[in-house]
Amino acid sequence: MSKKNSKFDIPTPYFPDDLRYGKRGEKVVERFLGDIGQGSLEVKSDRYRNGRMVLEVEQNPKGAGWRPSGLMVTEAHWWVYQYNLDGAFTVVSVARVKRYLELNKDNLELKLCGARGDNPTKGYLLQPEDVIDMLTNPAYDGKPLDE
Repeated sequence: MSKKNSKFDIPTPYFPDDLRYGKRGEKVVERFLGDIGQGSLEVKSDRYRNGRMVLEVEQNPKGAGWRPSGLMVTEAHWWVYQYNLDGAFTVVSVARVKRYLELNKDNLELKLCGARGDNPTKGYLLQPEDVIDMLTNPAYDGKPLDE
């Protein structure tokens, strides 16, 4: 096997390892498809098409006081963020999103959304580079979903 020069280099292929890894990936997708069938998705949409992602965590319905909402109360296994209505979306396990927030809570700003409405919310606004970090950084890995 050749030596990797950076985290972006692809090592020399070794078919048995590649096959094992591919089979594990198939199990994750099978689990995801099963969860879809059970409605275990939380779907949010980006109305502004700016590549950013909002992670809602609190709401204040009709001024009754702030309470957990969105990501903090969902029973879904998957967080789906739709970037447009033409089929561009990101799917992330809710557990991974929560790990991301936990490890970055001191670096993220809680933003107030819809302050003039009857159900204002608070959430974290992730820039596109934050979303990529959440999706790819091994720091947010948990137990593999194929186990």
